[in-house]
Amino acid sequence: MKGICSAVNATTRKAGRAAKKVRKSWKSRPAAPMTMQRRGSEAAMARTLRAGARRLHRGPSGFSLLCAPPVGGYCAAVSTPLRELPPVGSIGRYEVLGRLAVGGMAEIFLAAESGPREVWRPVVVKRILPHVAEDEDYVESFVQEAGLSLRLNHPNVCAVYEFGEEAGRFYLAMEYVRGVRLGDLVDRASPLPIPLVARIVADVAAALQHAHLAEDERGEPLGIVHRDVTPDNVMVGFDGRVKLLDFGIAKAATQQKKTEAGVLKGKVAYMSPEQYQGERLDGRADLFSLGACFFEALTGQNPFERGAEAQTVAAILFEDTPSARALRPEIPEVLDDLLQGMLAKDPERRTRSAEFVVREIDAWLAGTGKQVRDGDVAAFLKATFPGAAEQTPELDRTPLEAPRRKPSAMDSAAFHAELDGLVEETQRAARRKRALVAVLAALLVLGAGGAVLWKVLTAAPPPG
Repeated sequence: MKGICSAVNATTRKAGRAAKKVRKSWKSRPAAPMTMQRRGSEAAMARTLRAGARRLHRGPSGFSLLCAPPVGGYCAAVSTPLRELPPVGSIGRYEVLGRLAVGGMAEIFLAAESGPREVWRPVVVKRILPHVAEDEDYVESFVQEAGLSLRLNHPNVCAVYEFGEEAGRFYLAMEYVRGVRLGDLVDRASPLPIPLVARIVADVAAALQHAHLAEDERGEPLGIVHRDVTPDNVMVGFDGRVKLLDFGIAKAATQQKKTEAGVLKGKVAYMSPEQYQGERLDGRADLFSLGACFFEALTGQNPFERGAEAQTVAAILFEDTPSARALRPEIPEVLDDLLQGMLAKDPERRTRSAEFVVREIDAWLAGTGKQVRDGDVAAFLKATFPGAAEQTPELDRTPLEAPRRKPSAMDSAAFHAELDGLVEETQRAARRKRALVAVLAALLVLGAGGAVLWKVLTAAPPPG
């Protein structure tokens, strides 16, 4: 398979050689080999399978790529520059260049938005699938995602440009982020440089702080909680910028009561204890999830993931949080303390805000003189995934069906008027048919009577 997938799946040896050159620029001694205290072979197997799934099904576009395109279509690496690709259809005002991914509820397209004087930019369009367009619960969730996302405007949040509807199906137009998910970066290059990890986590914390403090049009706090902060929802761009993705299950404080009792939304190994217990959530739940991501990015393993989901939940609820320094001794104590605070099981004893996380990391970076800029992140990423930044994503270029416009009230009135006309015409035809039958019957009667009379008149007289 060519294109993005082949770039992402380049040999580990080649990526390792290139990454070593970049690591030297951090002016810090490369990490010594770690003794990872694995908690059983089942947990290790789970991580291996997860990493394999990421490599097979995801590319730096950040979306699961289609591996089995529909009949009549094709999924291929695109060598033509995106701007020169002919569209395969349209969604609203966006020209669709191809399908990036499809899930159980929605599909993801790479599209283009253009304007006067050849102004052009690529965008991602997320559209509800036809079979769930009538599912009120999912539609409400999708509309909720749109409403929350459109309120957020931060450099570390994936921007949402538009929420629209076409032919009865809702869609979101979003920023196209070219990069690699944090989970893929950990799988490829663990152990990651500590300053790099700290910078990424601080950027995600800044995005969460913006969401947690968002207000409505009256200036009232919305109390947004992301509820799904995981390595797969953190994108590290080839330009070095970090983006928090997917507010698909986020909720404002005023909406939390609508969540069904007993329904868990989020990825198991990153959920806070109060999220499992069905309690009312606030921003501290996101800090717990970010702490789990932080721990995994530093050590290469999730602090709670076990071989079975029930064991993972038990670890989150009851087991002591392990020390990251026990797994990687060169981790500074200040960062290990920050991790322990973020991963406290009691929300009242947990790190109080995302802003505190940003301040602590910035202070540590400033104190060590290891400031990490976007260019440093971009250089590390490009060395770890050689050639991927220059590739274009694999696209399913199957032409889209022409949108079927949802019938309007005017359409309904016209339909019923036409139907009434057809009924009336049918009734007239039936009346004409009945009249014709009556005429034919009368003619038959007259004809029969004439035949009898003729026979009588022409009959020979009896012999005299």
